[in-house]
Amino acid sequence: MALLMCASSLFASETIEAPLKQENPDNTVFIYGGLNTKSGLIDSAVKTEVLSSEEIEDSHYQNLSEAVSDIAGVSEISVDRRGGAKTALIQGFGENSVLVMIDGTPVSQNSSFGFDLTQISTENIEKIEVIKGGASALYGSQAIGGVINIVTKKPINKRKTFIDLSSSMSADSSDARQVNAKGLYSNRLGGVGHKFTLSYRNQNDYDLNENTYAKDGPKFSKFNGSLYLDKKIQNNTLSLGYLYFNDYVKSTSSKPYGSSTFGEVDNETKTQTHNIKLQNIYKSGSASVKTYINAEFIEDDLNLNDNPKTYFKETHKLTKYDSYRAEVVYDDTIFDNHAISTGLLYKEDRVNQDTITQQTEDIIVEHSDIDHKKVWSLQGYVQDNYFKENYEISPGLRLQYDSNFGYNFAPKVSFSLFNELNDSIESKTWLTIGTGHRSPSIKERYFTMDHSSVANYIVQGNENLRPEKSVSVQLGNKLDISRAHSIHGNIFYNRISDLIETTELPSSNSTKIFSYENFDKVESSGIELGSTLKANSWNTLSLNYSYTETINKQTGLQLVGRPLYTWKAKHSISPTENIQVINSLRYIGRKYTNEENTKVSKGYSSLDTKINYAYNKSINLYFGINNLLNTVKDPSSDTVIAVNDDRPSLGRLFYTGIQLKDF
Repeated sequence: MALLMCASSLFASETIEAPLKQENPDNTVFIYGGLNTKSGLIDSAVKTEVLSSEEIEDSHYQNLSEAVSDIAGVSEISVDRRGGAKTALIQGFGENSVLVMIDGTPVSQNSSFGFDLTQISTENIEKIEVIKGGASALYGSQAIGGVINIVTKKPINKRKTFIDLSSSMSADSSDARQVNAKGLYSNRLGGVGHKFTLSYRNQNDYDLNENTYAKDGPKFSKFNGSLYLDKKIQNNTLSLGYLYFNDYVKSTSSKPYGSSTFGEVDNETKTQTHNIKLQNIYKSGSASVKTYINAEFIEDDLNLNDNPKTYFKETHKLTKYDSYRAEVVYDDTIFDNHAISTGLLYKEDRVNQDTITQQTEDIIVEHSDIDHKKVWSLQGYVQDNYFKENYEISPGLRLQYDSNFGYNFAPKVSFSLFNELNDSIESKTWLTIGTGHRSPSIKERYFTMDHSSVANYIVQGNENLRPEKSVSVQLGNKLDISRAHSIHGNIFYNRISDLIETTELPSSNSTKIFSYENFDKVESSGIELGSTLKANSWNTLSLNYSYTETINKQTGLQLVGRPLYTWKAKHSISPTENIQVINSLRYIGRKYTNEENTKVSKGYSSLDTKINYAYNKSINLYFGINNLLNTVKDPSSDTVIAVNDDRPSLGRLFYTGIQLKDF
């Protein structure tokens, strides 16, 4: 959220030289003196995973979800409440506990679930940064699981153009076609930087079993656009940014309307998001003041046809969600070895929700579910990065006043130690201990989500929820060997009181009813291991493994939807100067799908192969096969009993595309 604009790199260079990008084979960023000038994330004692724009382009990622799935310790999970949507899972926590930011500013959750990673296209991404764990004074109460920050591309004194066109087809279904088109233009003229981006993605719905009404894949179209302007005036840099998301998703399921007769039902959702950010950065010597105002407007239009006998949509639910933020951040370097960051933030959320129900052709009922609900909070924070010789200590504190829950203090402290063990081995050890606090969101308090047409269930808000409180501990070490081989390990422990989770309520009919409930005590613990070997400039291998247990201490059972372990392997090789081959192998372990831990979604492996051919400096041709092993879930069936199977809904997928750069 807050960027540390200070000159601590000056005293950092007097002690330990910060490694350059090419000196870190796994693209890890270590932040010495509390500042990494190329990064939007700051947490000196935490290993920051970084995925660059070059890797994104080389791996043909079309959206943020595909990109983060290759980052160590991060998993993507499907959202049953909307076909095709995915959220991030970090150290056992996701959906509502992972903070997603664009250029250091948080983006709001969608109106019916956590932030959908698939809605962000990749043409505007300079890098993706991930910090795992929740011990930070700078990122706010939502970052209990971790932080994903998207650093967007900025105009330079040179015209930049980029176009990427691709299409794909499944070996299992001729209907499962996807078309992707995205482009970027940026330049700087007369001292004014300007940038425009556009992207369009479209997929047809598909069915792996044509003998059923239920379809395995949704139909969707996603349109993104952005505009960015900046101008430097003396000591001030003024910028204006605008983001636009337009998503359309249609899921098809089935529902019984007789003793053994099923019919087709549809869930159709249209979501529009407008995000406007005005920012000014004033710099004077080592000090800077950043001021920004951010407004985000989301309109979620849900249409349900949950009666197979009717031709009209029985339910139309319109949700309008507005979010406003104003923040001032002051950063300075004092006494040559203290990088101070302090800020003040005001945040306000407003929501309205109306439902129109058509019971017959002539009877239409309008109802206001949420009438001008508003919550607000005032937050202040301070963090000091004290750097001396080969160690750094970073104490921090966040004070929050919430309109519904009053005051809360969240202190944290982190420690990191840097050593050169010999001429070829460098070491970093980190320890972070901190507390967190997250108030229930508007969604969790008030939203009513009727998805009986898709999965025969309804989710209701709970106004009696209590805030979550957390303690996070991260302890790890990383070794860089001869600047070509790195090994890292991290053990973590997170304890959350009153964790907010969905739970099933008693129902008088076949429709399941869920609501949100506080779990008194939940503990997440595990280990993360990784290694990257860059044998030479054209041959790189990376391996990552994570094991995570997320336990409800009241029952002693695992929370649902969390894989116990995952491992990832990625190998990139360039046999010739203009050919690159990338192979990615992932294994996602089994996970429990009910609170009693009696139902399990099987673990599975997925292998992707990607080939790049650089025709010249401006033209890159590419080809790929996703899910080469053809791992696929069982086809959807017409049944009233939900089947939990998180394996891929598509098997082997072939695609081809072209990238045009600076033409």
